[in-house]
Amino acid sequence: MIEVVCGALIQQGKVLIARRNYGSSKGMYEFPGGKVEKNETKEKALIREMKEELDIDIHTIQYLSESEDQQEYPFHLTCFLCFSNQVPKMIVHDDFIWTTPDHIYDHHFFKSDIGLVKSLKKVWPYVSQNK
Repeated sequence: MIEVVCGALIQQGKVLIARRNYGSSKGMYEFPGGKVEKNETKEKALIREMKEELDIDIHTIQYLSESEDQQEYPFHLTCFLCFSNQVPKMIVHDDFIWTTPDHIYDHHFFKSDIGLVKSLKKVWPYVSQNK
């Protein structure tokens, strides 16, 4: 089982979803993130991945939820809430959408992440106020 992390990046009352532009999941929207490297904590992996994929520094990382999937390979996904005052850049994605949990599935978002989105909806009234 491969360990993967992702971040629900919150800014100005919206959450970022990003569209993949590579691999078999090309065209799918996701919370940005990636694989946890050997001897790396999940939080450190998320900090590294957000810098690599979005060129931002994140802060106030809070655990949100977990899921598992068997797409190309079996993986365990841990999702964190995270915040940044920096503007994300498209480095590995070809589109960004700032949305709310109620509208994530208006886009081609991973069905396997339904549990993550439900968890985000539960905390949304509190985290969406973070500027």
